Amino acid sequence: MPIGRRFSTIFFVLLAAATLAGGAFAQVTSGNAFTIGGVDVDVTGADALKARDQAVREAKRRAVGLLIERMVAPEDRSKVPPVDDARLEGMIRGVEFAKERPAGNRFTGTLNVVFGADQVKSWLSEAGIAVAETVARAALVVPLWKGKNGVEPLDDRNAWREAWSKLDTSASAVPVTVVRGDQIDQNAMSGEEAYVGDVTALTRLNERYRMPTIVVAIVEGDKDAGTLSVGGYRYDAQTGARSDLGKVSVAGAGQLGDAAGKIQAKLDGDWRGMAVVRRDSQDAMEVVVPIKALSDWVQVRQRLAAIPAIKSVVVRTLETDRAQVHVDYYGTADQLTQTLAQAGLQLSKAADGWQLQVR
Repeated sequence: MPIGRRFSTIFFVLLAAATLAGGAFAQVTSGNAFTIGGVDVDVTGADALKARDQAVREAKRRAVGLLIERMVAPEDRSKVPPVDDARLEGMIRGVEFAKERPAGNRFTGTLNVVFGADQVKSWLSEAGIAVAETVARAALVVPLWKGKNGVEPLDDRNAWREAWSKLDTSASAVPVTVVRGDQIDQNAMSGEEAYVGDVTALTRLNERYRMPTIVVAIVEGDKDAGTLSVGGYRYDAQTGARSDLGKVSVAGAGQLGDAAGKIQAKLDGDWRGMAVVRRDSQDAMEVVVPIKALSDWVQVRQRLAAIPAIKSVVVRTLETDRAQVHVDYYGTADQLTQTLAQAGLQLSKAADGWQLQVR
């Protein structure tokens, strides 16, 4: 069964699944509140109570920084006004303790900070900053090492797995969770199946993690010495598409941290191109989709469904050679055109109206 069909509902799973699977995440939720989740704190105070209070204050400050990463376009971040404690408290609706680990006068834990949407928008609009919400999309990373004896098992504790585990992706549009590699994972999929991209095995594995994206990150070469080849594949759970992440060579295991960071940065950049939603404006258009084969229509619908800036799509008519659809979207037509291009769709204006097709 195609991966897109088996995974079709996973795109809509809340990113809280990333926390349940053991990974931190940062998420902005549409509506009346924006939630920044997975804020880790480690604070020592005069006593247990003071340590906990200080941890909450620190989490709030870190969360507002992550909120800016999510909601303000890079070119506007220098305009963000400083926020004093009173203003910050006025924007926060509450703090949720996802995990608590108090010990004496030390407090470690993971907190979720909930901001009021109206208060945040008011704060930013005072500085003339338009909200540009970036919707996070979590990814499950399967680090593999293929050496002279073949692909190592999922539980192999090598430098490549360690490099991914050390990455801090809490401020990323693609927060990652590294596959656990325990017996449950090994029963679902072997390293060899992950290496060749076995769709059925990937599906079984993701029944546990329920992530919208799976990244099989591969290192090939001798663990002890010599040049290593780093690459991999990204599997999209919404469309079932597989994309090559490319290959680079590194001098040795000491450079694998940088290599993992570059792969994650590419994932982040690619997704940000489609994930920005400017909810301060909204519009609609009638679009014609030319159809030469059924696959044309299927690809357009799948790609539209994966774009957060698309609010809704209503099919007006569907014929053998064309479909006419009504699209409600956030932002402007120019912004939508750029976003669609990132998703491999071409939106153009002809004499008789807008046309949309796979590039």
